[in-house]
Amino acid sequence: MDVVWQRLDHALRLAVPATVTLLMTLLGVIVWPLPYLGPVAPPLAFIGLYYWSAHRPDLFPPAVAFGIGIVNDMLNDLPLGVSALLFTLAHQLIFQQRRFFAGQSFLMLWSGFALASAIFMLAEWTLIALINWQIAPFLPVLLQTVLAIIIFPVPCWILIRMQRAVFMGQ
Repeated sequence: MDVVWQRLDHALRLAVPATVTLLMTLLGVIVWPLPYLGPVAPPLAFIGLYYWSAHRPDLFPPAVAFGIGIVNDMLNDLPLGVSALLFTLAHQLIFQQRRFFAGQSFLMLWSGFALASAIFMLAEWTLIALINWQIAPFLPVLLQTVLAIIIFPVPCWILIRMQRAVFMGQ
């Protein structure tokens, strides 16, 4: 019976990055009781994607990034496939650059996130404009990006603690 519990424990640990990022996706669509935050809520799903792609890509493969992107599209009423495509591309780019971030300070990780989120948000805005044949206002995208960069340390700190607690000794 111990073997069953060990396997279950192992499987649950392996599911943490995908599950947490999915939860962050769901949290990202909650209407917060703060004025004007709804349309410019930070892309929490992208924060999760960035963190796990850089720190545990073995547990956060491109297929997971794609799946969470599909969920993000459905929850945010975006054209189906936009986030899936961008999350998959972002995952691959972050994965390729993760050796650069290894051993670097948190400031470097944060700077990398600032650049990645700016590129992601601009690419999303551009793709949606091309799909809809209509240019949406850019100010909400800019505010979303700035808000994501500002709050990044908080969810990142939580994800770091979670990673240490769940994967310590593995």
